[in-house]
Amino acid sequence: MNHGFTIVANSVMLRPFTLQDRAALTTLTHQPEITDLLPDWKMTEEQLSEFLQFVVGGYEQFDPQDVRIMLAVIHQESQRLIGWCGVFPNDMLDSSDHEVAYAISRDYRNKGYITEAVRALTTYLFEHTSLNRIVGIVKTYNPASRKVLEHTGFQYVNRRRLSDGEVYDYFELNSTDSDGEATGYGQNKSKPLSINLRRAEQEDAVVLTEICTRAFDHVMHVWANGEQKLDSNLCPPGYNAVRLHEYVIREWDYYVVEADGCAIGGVSINVLGHGIARLDKIYIDPVCQGRGVGSQVIRQIETVFPHILHWRLETSGRQTSNHHFYEKLGYVRMYASESEYGYEKKIDTGSGQHDPIQEHEHVQANLDSMWYSSSTMRNSRITDCNMSGSKLTNLKMTEMLLADLRLTNTKFEFCGLDGAQFQDTHLGTDRVPMQWRHCDLEGSRFVDCDLSGVELAACQVSGMKINGIPLEKLMEAYELSKA
Repeated sequence: MNHGFTIVANSVMLRPFTLQDRAALTTLTHQPEITDLLPDWKMTEEQLSEFLQFVVGGYEQFDPQDVRIMLAVIHQESQRLIGWCGVFPNDMLDSSDHEVAYAISRDYRNKGYITEAVRALTTYLFEHTSLNRIVGIVKTYNPASRKVLEHTGFQYVNRRRLSDGEVYDYFELNSTDSDGEATGYGQNKSKPLSINLRRAEQEDAVVLTEICTRAFDHVMHVWANGEQKLDSNLCPPGYNAVRLHEYVIREWDYYVVEADGCAIGGVSINVLGHGIARLDKIYIDPVCQGRGVGSQVIRQIETVFPHILHWRLETSGRQTSNHHFYEKLGYVRMYASESEYGYEKKIDTGSGQHDPIQEHEHVQANLDSMWYSSSTMRNSRITDCNMSGSKLTNLKMTEMLLADLRLTNTKFEFCGLDGAQFQDTHLGTDRVPMQWRHCDLEGSRFVDCDLSGVELAACQVSGMKINGIPLEKLMEAYELSKA
């Protein structure tokens, strides 16, 4: 390869760098959109100059048996340098791996330019060098880079934690399948993944949220048909909120699905009583789907909970693939509607034992219009229930958990709520405001809450502060502004 070498694609051209490219390359390396993902490109001017000299000097020594090349990506119409693309070994990978690396200016993204460049370079190298396999690694939180590889024909292999401590998705492209066709999610033909489950901890909440978001965003893309109002199985409330995942980790049984020591999904279990549980959510990163992971998760969960003999779950009425999946695993459809299918699975132990519900448990019971009064409900758990219209009066509710409930028009009267905590609550889909009357809320704190339009009338507000400023001071300032 020499200084006159170029590869012409449709909208871009690849050519060797020259020393005159230093200013344009410096501009690119000052873009945080590039350096936040590629921190090694945060160089001083002196370091960048030395690196550019190294790249330019390497063209004369190019060896088709040991490929190490980086080319400038030029926009054909404007003739501007808009990025780079190269293939070379990576110290974090096996010695036999040659990795494709690329970056593009923020001003030229989402137009297919870098995909053209990667396709053109890999095709050329397969034709003119001894390379017959090129790999790509992508950080799990960089979906744009993942799409470049997929659209170029790279096949997902597995998820790896490399020596820099980061988790990457590892792809490879072989000379025999470099046809440039997009693979996309769900078209992975790789061998099945072997997985294990690990109990989730609070520090897992962020990565679980990221994976859950990718999984359900993909589900909605496939099944929503452009509709905005979706059922809660297709678009679970709070699926992309870290605080929700923190809550489930804290209060439920939540497991990280791992392959090769890296998180690829999650599964949450809501134990409803002794011997009965609900499979709340099971989700797998789209890039890992189609490799037998879901069925392994279900079987392992049943092993983790051997005392659970009755399983329940709900899934969207639209997801026909889910219906077949659960039925193949022994679940029986109990009801079906356009928005939701409900399934159950009863495990026969051979002893005829089913659903050993205890006397103090109420599971899927009809408690319509129930009154709870003058009772001790200490340490009770009321979760995943529709309690709309209930009346709770004169109760001792110490250490009680009320979670994942629908409490539309429910009344709480004469209840001691000392130390009570309200977290991640909301006003429902109809946004009907709450009403607080004759309540003692002295010393309470409202943090990171939406209090838009809240009205205080005939309330004792002495000592009240807003963002640390006493309300009295705010009122004084208001009166001064009027004067």
